[in-house]
Amino acid sequence: MHVAVIGAGALGRVFGVLLADAGQRVTFVVRPSRADETTPFVIERRNGDRRRRQIRSPVRAIDIPQDADLALLAVRVDQLDDSIEGLIRRGPAVPLVSLTPLLPLTLQRVSEWTSGRCFVAMPSLAASARTDGTDDYWAFRLSPSLFEPGAPEVAGLVQALVDSKLPVRLATDVRTRNPALTMAFFPITVAVSRAGGIDELLRDAPLAELGARATRETLQLAREVGPIDTAVAMALRAVTPRTLRGAFLLLVRLFPRATRFVDTHFGDKLGDQHRRIGAEILELGEQHGIELPSLGRLLST
Repeated sequence: MHVAVIGAGALGRVFGVLLADAGQRVTFVVRPSRADETTPFVIERRNGDRRRRQIRSPVRAIDIPQDADLALLAVRVDQLDDSIEGLIRRGPAVPLVSLTPLLPLTLQRVSEWTSGRCFVAMPSLAASARTDGTDDYWAFRLSPSLFEPGAPEVAGLVQALVDSKLPVRLATDVRTRNPALTMAFFPITVAVSRAGGIDELLRDAPLAELGARATRETLQLAREVGPIDTAVAMALRAVTPRTLRGAFLLLVRLFPRATRFVDTHFGDKLGDQHRRIGAEILELGEQHGIELPSLGRLLST
């Protein structure tokens, strides 16, 4: 199978290298300014088998190859602009699987670009670039990445990822589960970004309280959109600055590198994405008649 990975950030590189390691042909679709790069893509799992894998000479292109069997979307939400639309529309008529978190309004827009051939994925792995160019990633068997079924190419993609030892499975509810969880946890990620990191957020009691209130508000909307596990819903309803501190301290104790990952992954570089997602959540709140005043204040902080 020939998979075109749209985007060569950390997430796109990890999935692309795993697919290549499983014997699939992979092309990375990148911006024209990056098409002539020759650096290898190297990934290393930080839990589980801790295996190191690489593509010595990644194939880069500025368009989706016409002989591609499937396209894998791995860009930030704020990068879903006219250039990405044009890229997808002039590409071959193949399934598009989005690793990008798509809320309902954005999913509708992207689906129009593909004439309904858009499928949703919910990657649960975490990826982070090191200074030496290697991408670290974490993947957990108890929380596999989920892919929406409906096309034989998607089933083939999932099987290839299984062959690469990535915890992954098909799930019929991922189209609604993914946006629900994205919205439910969104205020916490914004609060971390606004504070400048976990430690800073835990020292900023007013901002932590605002993030906690916004989380409780957004949870109500998220449950209108898709399923939220009971335990997760109970935890989010009980969010306070104190429980946030306890959760982050536990995360750091279990995964010592977690603080650096969260600070990097949800830091200022995602500011544009936060604004795009936040604007859509506020719009969805209006459509469902759910007020989100704390989220509005958090986004304007």
